[in-house]
Amino acid sequence: MRKTRAIRLLKEYKSLPILLVIIIIAAVLTGGKTLEKGNLQNLMLQVSIQGIVGFGMTYSLLCGEFDLSVGAVLTTCGIIFAKLCNLWGFVPALLITLLVGALFGLFDGILVNKMGMPSFIATLGSSYIVKGIGQVISQGQPTALGGNDVVVAMSNLRIAGFSIFPYIFILVGLICAYHLKFTRFGRNIYATGGNYEVAKNSGIRVDFYKIMSFVIVCASAGFAGVLTTVRLQSATAIAGDNLNLTVIGAVIIGGTSTAGGVGNIPMSFLGLLIMGVLTNTLSVLGISGYWQQVIQGLIMVIVIGYSSFANYRKTSSV
Repeated sequence: MRKTRAIRLLKEYKSLPILLVIIIIAAVLTGGKTLEKGNLQNLMLQVSIQGIVGFGMTYSLLCGEFDLSVGAVLTTCGIIFAKLCNLWGFVPALLITLLVGALFGLFDGILVNKMGMPSFIATLGSSYIVKGIGQVISQGQPTALGGNDVVVAMSNLRIAGFSIFPYIFILVGLICAYHLKFTRFGRNIYATGGNYEVAKNSGIRVDFYKIMSFVIVCASAGFAGVLTTVRLQSATAIAGDNLNLTVIGAVIIGGTSTAGGVGNIPMSFLGLLIMGVLTNTLSVLGISGYWQQVIQGLIMVIVIGYSSFANYRKTSSV
């Protein structure tokens, strides 16, 4: 019985063996440095910010869509938070920033679901708008936080040697996992992405759930922007650069389907760890950032290409 359950779990979480292999290879290549506590702290700190956006992106991909504006949303929301935090304090700045992120997502959702634009075009265009807003607000200059007590405390807080950000990342993941698996909203997200017409004919408000998936992913990007600003105690106009495809690639590597309806938060978590361990190992080995991008791109192409080919063979044999 246990063996059958283990086999079923391995079939569902296909990225788990990939993660284990990468960890073993990383440990061998770095002489065990990858598994040292200090390096694990850096790894989890690196994954945590991207991971929160990745959890939001899971909602979007489950609906059969994706959002290329998340990097710009993270950047601009980080700038907005820094400006407001210096004026009104931490809590009002946090709430307003999350609302702004959600509004950016609402804008994307309306473009895609009410105006019929492909998500690739709509969110690519909105990313330029959002990034431009951030640059106008900051004038392209870093925006420092003025020694806010809450920000300083969060930035310096350590629990068991780890900063607060990985714990926030795990908490957000648990909330999202519960929300998708055990709530009506989550079930309707799966239904909308799994078969749009059937879900629509069943009375599910499919347009509403597609729009909400954009709201969620952009709100998560806004929250990640806040955390990035808190960690650095400053907001910059380049904070979210290269985030879009990194997050989408990591979630897809975890096993979430671009066609919609297949995936979950634990799978996305595994995909994010795979990309995090890979990037961290390359840094430990002293490989330049340019070659890191090349290697990351190759890994994405190989893993995602293999998954797409497997799905193609499965559908063509039916």
